[in-house]
Amino acid sequence: MKFIGWFVHTLQWLAVAASPTLLGAFIGVAFSLQSGSVYSNIILVWAAVGFIAGAFWAEHVRKNIGLPQFFGRLAGARDRPKQ
Repeated sequence: MKFIGWFVHTLQWLAVAASPTLLGAFIGVAFSLQSGSVYSNIILVWAAVGFIAGAFWAEHVRKNIGLPQFFGRLAGARDRPKQ
């Protein structure tokens, strides 16, 4: 059971880090299309910058809020029933 919990926790961490990574990749695509040709290096650099920012954000969420609570807030689920 510990492996399954660790696996789910890892997937949640990657989900938080994926959002800035995708944003960085889209910025890289926009810059490469603006220059007139597709340079994969620009896209990779911006995606790497996005992943680094996402990793810092995911660690911040993990340490301060907790990943299950973060996704629970996004889904609108309550952790405790009303009393």
